[in-house]
Amino acid sequence: MKLLLSILLAGLLGILVILGPIGIYILCAIIVGVIFRSFILINEVHKQVVPPNSNDKVKDAYERYIKERDEKETEN
Repeated sequence: MKLLLSILLAGLLGILVILGPIGIYILCAIIVGVIFRSFILINEVHKQVVPPNSNDKVKDAYERYIKERDEKETEN
């Protein structure tokens, strides 16, 4: 039933897009809404996967590199 409703709504939206600016406005609003909702969901998944106080290995390695580089420069 949901599939049939989706097909009918997509057809109606297609007809509105062809007929005038109202359909184009609705289509753009749907696209922007989907993109915005996708960004929110990606952000929520990121918050669950990466804890806020996790150790960042790349950051630690970079800080170690900078420290070693500074030590070598002071020795010379």
